[in-house]
Amino acid sequence: MDTKDRILSAALALFNDKGLNTISSKTISEDLSMSYGNLCYHFPKKEDIIMRLHQNLLDELDEHFQRVQDDIFEFDFMMSSIKHMMELTLKYRFLFLSSNELHLKYPSIKQKSIERARVYQSVLFKISKFLMANGYMRNVTDDKQVKMFIHGLLIVFNAWIADALYFHNKAEDEQKLLYYLQLLFSLLRPALTTKGTEAFHAVYNKMMIQD
Repeated sequence: MDTKDRILSAALALFNDKGLNTISSKTISEDLSMSYGNLCYHFPKKEDIIMRLHQNLLDELDEHFQRVQDDIFEFDFMMSSIKHMMELTLKYRFLFLSSNELHLKYPSIKQKSIERARVYQSVLFKISKFLMANGYMRNVTDDKQVKMFIHGLLIVFNAWIADALYFHNKAEDEQKLLYYLQLLFSLLRPALTTKGTEAFHAVYNKMMIQD
């Protein structure tokens, strides 16, 4: 791991554990037993670290969504994809817990977040159409209704980290993931057919056994 990656890894852990506002560049350098000057050589300001971590999150999400678009859709693949995306939100949780502050302070982060959200909504719309075409979801002919449904799911997806912090903070990360995966399913349930419900239970139970 090179110096930049070491700094980013330490910063991510500190931001996640202690909060964005309590951690300075000096705190990060001390955690790494690195001179403050050396850290500033790679990242002159704290905001440079934040911007890089935010870009890393977007890059990892983009890579994952690209795989979703390229691969043949299978229900278990999509369920594992949702779980993987939730793992990414957990990995970069400080960005979600501080999203309002970051969007106000860094317009570029806000703009990138908006642009990516539109892309992800488009991909999820295609997935929804696949689920309908293959009998997993009830057929909805009104595209506007489908898009609003997806928007609602994304709101929950972006907010589950804060909810977990308040109500499930003592639970292990894997327990949190499985609980909120089931919560998302409870929101999806009315839209699923019997085939979709059975498929979800099969995949969810397999995840429980593996974990």
